[in-house]
Amino acid sequence: MVNKTIIIKILCFVVFLFYGCSFNSNQTILAEQNIGDYSRIVLINTSSNPAFKFITDLESKSTSPEWAPNKEKFAFITERNNKKTLWISNEEGTELEIANLSERNINRFEWAPNSKEIAIEFEPLKNEANIFLYSLSLKSFLPITRPDKDAYLGSWSPDSKWIVFNVEDSIYLSNPKGVNEIFITKGNNPKWSPNGKYLIFSRNEKNSNSIWIYKDIDQVVDNTGKVVDKNDYFGENIHENEKVNISEYTWAFGGNKILYINDMKENKEIYMMDVKSKKIERLTNNKVDESNIVWSERYKNILFTSNAYNNSDIYKMKPNGSSQEIILNSKDNFTLLDW
Repeated sequence: MVNKTIIIKILCFVVFLFYGCSFNSNQTILAEQNIGDYSRIVLINTSSNPAFKFITDLESKSTSPEWAPNKEKFAFITERNNKKTLWISNEEGTELEIANLSERNINRFEWAPNSKEIAIEFEPLKNEANIFLYSLSLKSFLPITRPDKDAYLGSWSPDSKWIVFNVEDSIYLSNPKGVNEIFITKGNNPKWSPNGKYLIFSRNEKNSNSIWIYKDIDQVVDNTGKVVDKNDYFGENIHENEKVNISEYTWAFGGNKILYINDMKENKEIYMMDVKSKKIERLTNNKVDESNIVWSERYKNILFTSNAYNNSDIYKMKPNGSSQEIILNSKDNFTLLDW
């Protein structure tokens, strides 16, 4: 395989439709703006004037923006001429780099917590691995998964040493710079908790999605290579006595709480569950659809979109659901927020 990395520096006035302002990345929302069949990447900071920086134009479809954990860079996927490539940018959006492996199409990616590497899932090819580790400093790719399996990327362990992923409906752990591959349980879309103790994942039963939790995943990692007693623990349903249909979920409060959206009662509302006590709080009661939930560990706030006025307006609120505040009211549709 030929590693191909192109560095492109783009002047601010070429890329931005609005320019002449400097954004603070710690206060800036990174978003995907959908207009018709196209989408572009936007930096939003309502305390700046102008409040928008358009990182990409509408001549291509740009999706899935995500800040690096240290907020010094962000990445997104751009589709042009049926090719999906990964772009990496500095915090201002003025220096962009393409990370591409043999012109392969990219499905999704996940920043490592150390902000130095990115796990990238490519479209599967016969007899080739499809999840790779990309090093920002070396500009190189290292295969993570085996060539005989089509894998689906999950997330990183908080120490950046392990990746969790799916093969069909089975969840595995792998250390990207080693050879270990450990089966954990059955499920989909696994997310490792920031404190390293848990995995949450989804299972679809009777046409409804529920959240499951696998506890003490850190002990599984610590015991890798050791002879341990086998057990039949494969996780537990956090809504065992309640019928739910979960559309989104993420971690909050460092892995001590789970933030999720339940689409059970004809509209999508936001909830928070404490992992230890299993206490559930309903945070919204707007009788409209909420989506795109994002937790800010730094600000202890929740960012989300709501279609209360037939648009995907951007809101923030405190973790108990109070102090709901509209950040941006727009006729356009904003999705996949990150801040």
